[in-house]
Amino acid sequence: MKSPRILLVLSTGLTQEQFDEIKTANPQAELIAATDDTVYENAVGSNALIGCPRKAFTEELLDRVGNDLRWVHSSGAGVEEFLFPRFVESDVTFTNGRVIQGPEVADHALALLLALTRNLHLVLRGDSPRSMPRPVELHGKTVLIFGLGGIGMLIAERVSAFGARVIGVTARNLPPMLPIIDSAFPSEQLEEILPQADAVIVSAPLTPTTKGVFGQRQFGLMKPSAYFVNVSRGGLVNTEELLAALHKGQLRAVGLDVTEPEPLPDDHPLRQLRNVVITPHIAGLSDHNRQRSFELIKTNVARFARGLAPLNPVDKKLGY
Repeated sequence: MKSPRILLVLSTGLTQEQFDEIKTANPQAELIAATDDTVYENAVGSNALIGCPRKAFTEELLDRVGNDLRWVHSSGAGVEEFLFPRFVESDVTFTNGRVIQGPEVADHALALLLALTRNLHLVLRGDSPRSMPRPVELHGKTVLIFGLGGIGMLIAERVSAFGARVIGVTARNLPPMLPIIDSAFPSEQLEEILPQADAVIVSAPLTPTTKGVFGQRQFGLMKPSAYFVNVSRGGLVNTEELLAALHKGQLRAVGLDVTEPEPLPDDHPLRQLRNVVITPHIAGLSDHNRQRSFELIKTNVARFARGLAPLNPVDKKLGY
C-alpha cells in the first residue's frame, strides 16, 4: 500500500500532541486528525480508522469510507457494538485495546472482592463492627476466573498472590502451565466447576455464546457463601436472576463494575441491597491506561504504514 491514508480520532485518550508525534514518526503515510463529530466528513478514502467512536461506526460510515478500508482500531477492550454483520464478514482487520487494560481492570476486580470479603462495603454504610460478619481471608479459598484472556490472567496473578487456589474457565485454548493457575477447564465445564468456587470473577468478553451465561441455574450451583464479581460486560449476567439469587440467599455478596442495563437506574432494587457493591464502569481507568493506549496506536500505525499487520487483532466472528 502506497502512502496509506490513516484517520485518527482525537479525544481525551488521544491528544493533538500525540497525533503530531505519530504523524512526525510516519512521514510516508497521510495522517488525518478528526473528532467524534467530524469522523464522517473526513472518512472518505481512508485506509484505516483509529479510535472511531462506537456510535459513529455504522454501515453509513463504511459506505462513506469506500472500498479502501483495511484496518479499524477500537481503543477499548469491548468490541460487541462494532460487530454488525457487514463488518464481521469483511476482510478488514480489526484491533482493540484488550490487553493494555489488564492491570487496572485486574486491580479493580480485586478491589471489589476485597471490599466484600473485608466488609468495607458495610463500614462505608456506617455499620457497627459488632453487627458485621467476620471478615473472610482469601488464603486457602478457591477463586474461579471466567475468562482467561489478558485481563483474566492478571486477575489470576493477583488472586494467587493472596494464597487462593485459582481455577480458570476459558472458551479458547487452555492457558500455559503457570503457577498462578491451579487448574483450567473449557467453558463447557463451567457448571461442573461452579460448586467448588468460594468466589467467581467474570472477565470474559460479551459474545453470542457468553450472553446471559450467568443466570438462575449457575447461581443455584454456587455456594451460598460465595462472592460474585463482574468486571467485563453486564450482558454476561441475567440481572433479574442475579437479584432473585441474592433474595434467596444463594450468594453471600456481589461486586459489579458493569450492569445490564447500563447505567443501572438509581432506583433499581440491586442498589438497595446491603451485600451489593456497584461501581460505574470505571475498572478500565487508571493513571497509565491512556499512555499504553497511545503506545499501541503509535506502534500499530508504524506497522501499518510499513505494510505489516497491526498488533492485537480481534477475531470478528468469535467476538474477541
